[in-house]
Amino acid sequence: MADTHSPLDQLADISEPALQTGFALAPLWWLLLISGLVALAYLLLRLYKRWRYFAARRQALQLLEQISIEPDAAAQINQLLKRVLQHYQPLHPALTMPVQQWQSWLAQQHNKPLPDLTRLLYQAGSDTSANEQFYQFAKAWLSRYRGKAQTTATNSSEAANA
Repeated sequence: MADTHSPLDQLADISEPALQTGFALAPLWWLLLISGLVALAYLLLRLYKRWRYFAARRQALQLLEQISIEPDAAAQINQLLKRVLQHYQPLHPALTMPVQQWQSWLAQQHNKPLPDLTRLLYQAGSDTSANEQFYQFAKAWLSRYRGKAQTTATNSSEAANA
């Protein structure tokens, strides 16, 4: 007798592949993602180093705020300016200059008016307006000071003018 089974009975059910639950990127996208993360880490590191580099300047501005206008305030402000310059450039020639040359170097750095430092630092009388003027100059100078880059550019321009 003939086989009564139909060929459809012999077919197995269709099995679907397992559903992929993970997210897979192409290798090029992984490379782009890793290079982007490396660039971001490098940028953050550079910003952190810059923040730490200018920590002395920020601290000097805070100390300047604490200096009250009193008879010896000019000496304290002058010492603060020299300490900041020495921190960023320990061998800068302005650190060993006499007062007049130091004053002219400071005056070249910023366009704010600067009182006579010889009279202000070494005269016994107290001049509160000159102290205030020197305080404002120091605040502006510290706010704009950029460390080695600014002073190196100034020295190279002075050498070109000579």
